[in-house]
Amino acid sequence: MASLRLTELILHIGWQVVGKPRKQSGEMASLNYSELPVICSGGTPLGGSIDRFRIVNMEIDMLLSRWFLWITFHRCLWTIALLLIISTGNSMAENATHKFKLVVLAEAGGIHRPFVDAAKVWLDKQAAGNSFSVDYIQDTDKIDDVFLSRYQVFIQLNYPPYGWTPTAMAAFTKYIEEGRGGWIGFHHATLLGEFDGYPMWPWFSRFMGGIRFTDYIPKFATATVVVEDPSHAVMKDVGQTFVVDQEEWYTYDKSPRPNVHVLSRVDEATYSPDTRTKMGDHPVVWTNEHYKARNVYIFMGHHPELFQNPAFTTIFRNSILWAARQ
Repeated sequence: MASLRLTELILHIGWQVVGKPRKQSGEMASLNYSELPVICSGGTPLGGSIDRFRIVNMEIDMLLSRWFLWITFHRCLWTIALLLIISTGNSMAENATHKFKLVVLAEAGGIHRPFVDAAKVWLDKQAAGNSFSVDYIQDTDKIDDVFLSRYQVFIQLNYPPYGWTPTAMAAFTKYIEEGRGGWIGFHHATLLGEFDGYPMWPWFSRFMGGIRFTDYIPKFATATVVVEDPSHAVMKDVGQTFVVDQEEWYTYDKSPRPNVHVLSRVDEATYSPDTRTKMGDHPVVWTNEHYKARNVYIFMGHHPELFQNPAFTTIFRNSILWAARQ
């Protein structure tokens, strides 16, 4: 009898854990020793320890079945919870690893291809060391509001300001005017005029300070660049001057200075070899503060050897972090 009472006590504790099933009509759902079930066809209550053992055995079967379901259900819950934790952890780790994302619209071919290829190698190394990610595109087909919303910085890597889809033009304009991300443009990004059958993009001309491309030095020239605003984040650790070898030094119909904040200019008196292709006041790095987006145009960008120039790579690196608001 002591073992029977102990078994009944264990059953009682077990039901407390998994919960007693509700008593259904015609079923014996749980123990009630004050009203023993009628288990004989004549309706006469059976008393005694034999009937109690039979009832206990039945309840043991029910409890084991209920325990199996309870354990299975909770294992599923724990599995789901663990998967959610792992998924959330991976997402948080990815976000922590990549502070921001860049999209690079790169010129696909032509004479600037070696520079573009060198830039990609350099950018990938910078991404690994500075916790950002980079995606590359070679045309504007994908560009719309949704596409640009994924990126904190847009780099126009020698891609000209013409031949864009109307959707891309509208989305990019909004991206810049509303400050949805930062922008860095190189070299060919100021090829403003009528080229390859396309008209000039007036908005982009205003964005670049209201300029139009006029000429360049086809045989190249080495020159000294003078930093005008060393306090600006883009010019941090660059120094007062630096030399750029063998560049084309685009000229425009006028200086963008009245409409932009000039960060550096080329000293045309240092051209080697000398040339008549000059414009006087000749900015080569500037930002247009009339737009909400942090933006910087860097003229240099013809030869891949620029990535061996510490001043150039410092300006590029600074520009990325500044445009991304890092």
